[in-house]
Amino acid sequence: MSTPARFPRTLLWQRLTSDELAEARDSGAMVVVPVGAIEQHGIHLPVETDARLSTVVSQLAAKRVSALPVLVAPSLPFGFSPHHVSHAGTISLRLDTYLAVLGDIAVSLTNSGFRRVLFVNGHGGNNAPLRAKVGELVTDGLPVGTVDYWVPGESAWIARLAGRLKRGGHACEQETALMLAIEAQDSEAVERIIASARDLPPRVIQPWIAPGHESDPITEAGAAWPPIFQADDCGYYGDPAAATRDNGLVLLDIIVERLANFFTAFAATPLRLGVSRDAAAPSISAPLIGA
Repeated sequence: MSTPARFPRTLLWQRLTSDELAEARDSGAMVVVPVGAIEQHGIHLPVETDARLSTVVSQLAAKRVSALPVLVAPSLPFGFSPHHVSHAGTISLRLDTYLAVLGDIAVSLTNSGFRRVLFVNGHGGNNAPLRAKVGELVTDGLPVGTVDYWVPGESAWIARLAGRLKRGGHACEQETALMLAIEAQDSEAVERIIASARDLPPRVIQPWIAPGHESDPITEAGAAWPPIFQADDCGYYGDPAAATRDNGLVLLDIIVERLANFFTAFAATPLRLGVSRDAAAPSISAPLIGA
């Protein structure tokens, strides 16, 4: 019979001592690292939106996991956002810098002895760099994964959107509703968001398409082009005016619950790790629970 995991007094990494972190590690704790971006989010949302959402969602999800301690490391607020730098307030890392920072964080955590690490991403522009870096880290032998916080619950929360864009966007209905939900105790912030978003028209054509052109072969082909938000751009993609605080609370609950379920499943899954040329001895990252 396996020994029940011992939970530390807090799941927030930065509030624990080194000895407490070592104890959590030895108890089989997993580490999640929220990563986001500091970038423009239209006239209605703060530039910290992506960093704030990935951090809050990670913390709420970690609290719902009962099978093992899920420690939430300090978030990496800066991301890969060159497509937003035409607008004031955006702070973007260069791609090589961003990849290096991700690698240094992963190496630090695994060198401390943690056997499963997960980057929880809050910015679409980080997705491709994160996946590429994780591919390198895993084949190098480091047990590090990545997930966009909104994806595990996507099929459920998209069905709850009221606006014209039935998917996630940028400074969209989903992000606006989530920010209204997490700012629920700050009436001034809520009123500012609602007032600023109220008259914004829906935008359902991808931001990489020039104004006045309706055809989008990029989306149709599943091809790639960054969503360039230049100075003449409204700075959002979606239907932020459709967002409400009440629906934001519903979306938040769905997203947090599905992400918490993923945390547990990720920790319980044996995964191939590194490079093994011996067919009789594949290299496996052992699960933290259920083994």
